[in-house]
Amino acid sequence: MDLGEIRKKIDKIDDEMLDLFLERMDLATEVAKYKAANNMVVFQHDREKFIIDNVKENSPDELRKSAAFLFMNIMDISKVSQINAITPDTEIPYTPIAKDRPSVAVQGIEGAYGHTAAKQLFGSGSISFYAAFHEVYEAVENGDVDYGVIPVENSTAGEVTVNMELLERHRVYICRTTTVECAHVLAARKGVSEGDIKILFGHEQAIRQCESYIEAHPQLTVIPYHNNAAAAKMVAENPSAELGCICSSECAEMHGLNIIRKQIASDPNNCTRFICFARNVEVYDGADTVAVSLSIPNISGALYRLLTKFAVNGFSMSKIQSKPLPLDVRKNFPDDYMFYIEFTGSIGDPRVRKLLRNLGDELNYFKFHGNFKR
Repeated sequence: MDLGEIRKKIDKIDDEMLDLFLERMDLATEVAKYKAANNMVVFQHDREKFIIDNVKENSPDELRKSAAFLFMNIMDISKVSQINAITPDTEIPYTPIAKDRPSVAVQGIEGAYGHTAAKQLFGSGSISFYAAFHEVYEAVENGDVDYGVIPVENSTAGEVTVNMELLERHRVYICRTTTVECAHVLAARKGVSEGDIKILFGHEQAIRQCESYIEAHPQLTVIPYHNNAAAAKMVAENPSAELGCICSSECAEMHGLNIIRKQIASDPNNCTRFICFARNVEVYDGADTVAVSLSIPNISGALYRLLTKFAVNGFSMSKIQSKPLPLDVRKNFPDDYMFYIEFTGSIGDPRVRKLLRNLGDELNYFKFHGNFKR
């Protein structure tokens, strides 16, 4: 056979496969109705194992894994259809409007990037400053403030790991996000020149974001500080001419420091993404992103099969990142892997609500983090 004849045969087989797939999906719908009428769960492990074992047994060695993978895909697509057909649609209670003149918690002091993020999100309201990120979470969780605003991701240095771990440990819900330009400057007391500076202070994330400048000045001793704005305040209050800090130009001016060098970040477009969270679920008009964390077993194809649930429903992912499991979960499921996922959707969509319920029912670990506009 020439190539044209081969392709015609493949096309014929594809048409037959499509007809059989459609027939199978119709039968899957009947299965869903039966399960719903008899209060049965969608996923039945023994039935799936029987089918896959049979496929492997009837396939040549070189195609055994491929055939099993094909049939697992077909069954996963079928399960999504059944879940959408028979899973009860349970509403997720939420508040649709942000609080008027709220109280907001941020880490650091006045002039910190968190302060800027809070002002971007809330034109009015009171802002309280906390020394540590975990205190911001606790303030919201305990009801001491209405909202918390913390950094979670930088365009240069990547994820702020500690804050994403804190998100798992606290019962709060993301309701908004904002991005702050981090145009880091080198600042010092008036009269100090760049050559005078021997010790440079800054938050560890800011230090990583300014690696190119730091590498070009090997005479600098770099000391991490808990917050850039706090570092600027400390340098302003210290009489030594050897001290400098990384901060924003606004922060330098606020503390009476001279800007020795502008734009010392390695990336001129350096920016940080902040999340705003509340004690209860708040979802505003235009919310288009859902955030969750979940675990899957450490077996071949587990992640692919998870992604099928999103793809078949038409939900695209804007972020997926592997994370360490919380300790209490790791004790019971030591081989599981956890992922933080953001995907397009709204809890106003029944398909989203059914997917969330299915993930919560099926997986060893699942946590809904909120619905917001990305």
